[in-house]
Amino acid sequence: MTRRARLAVLGTAALLALAAMLACAWLLRDPEPTFRARRSHLAAVTEGAPTRDGASVEQEVRLRAASGLEITLGVRRPAAGDSGRRVLFLLLGGHQRGRDAGKFVGETRGAVIASLEYPYRGDPEAKGLAVVAQVPAIRQALFDTPPAVLLALDYLLARSDVDSARVELVGASFGAPFATIAAALDPRVTRLWLLQGGGEPYALFNRGLADDIGFAPARAAVAALATLLASGPRLAPERWIARVSPRPVVMINGLADDRIPRHAVETLYRAAREPKELTWLSAQHMQPNRPEVLRALAEAVLDRAARPAAVRDPGARSR
Repeated sequence: MTRRARLAVLGTAALLALAAMLACAWLLRDPEPTFRARRSHLAAVTEGAPTRDGASVEQEVRLRAASGLEITLGVRRPAAGDSGRRVLFLLLGGHQRGRDAGKFVGETRGAVIASLEYPYRGDPEAKGLAVVAQVPAIRQALFDTPPAVLLALDYLLARSDVDSARVELVGASFGAPFATIAAALDPRVTRLWLLQGGGEPYALFNRGLADDIGFAPARAAVAALATLLASGPRLAPERWIARVSPRPVVMINGLADDRIPRHAVETLYRAAREPKELTWLSAQHMQPNRPEVLRALAEAVLDRAARPAAVRDPGARSR
């Protein structure tokens, strides 16, 4: 190879390295300005007709922000009773449940329960290589979800039946990181609940890909790329959870969870500041074909919410 050819190869390599560095810097940029710009302010509210479901009333609500962000909520409340203000539970469930997550709670026990539809505008049926084409839509949804929670709270806390002093934000599974970020950003959240959630996005991607990619080195490479494309280091809940304090954080996880590694749970718990609690249930990971797990988690939250906050020794070990 001639000297000119070597210089050309080195120059090309340097340009590619610079391009890769710039791409990584863009993918891993500070998301807070984007969150605040997308939240903007509530511009329009469309409330659907209420429908009766047992002792509860269910209603679909569509919200639009001045930025163009649009979200859908399912709002569930008692069908009868006094007209006073009630405790609010705002749920971010698994990616498949969205605004229907509140239906698994059953009776509301006197609370207003709202569940958020994730603001994903891509193809929900895409699988395999087809997912690559959805990466821009996936990234947009990841960055839109925390401001969607803040926008939902703007609407919910303006309702006459919601007590603004009792705002319980619940992130379950896929929703746990976004609930953590939203609670860190919004002091109106009075308590954060994380159900079957964990930190370490790379570890979660790697575990989630196990059924589809059996060859460990290939799975590790795909998980690393997915973590980068999803801005995992920036959106990792362990980066945000300390900002929730002095408001309490309650984590409930399953000993038989086949999706969230225990070390990822412990990483997130260690990053949280007091007051905090970690409870382990003998449960598998929540999913549509395990309604008993969903109901057990819902009961655990409602039961725990009805009790006074626990007073813990900061040096105490998790249960």
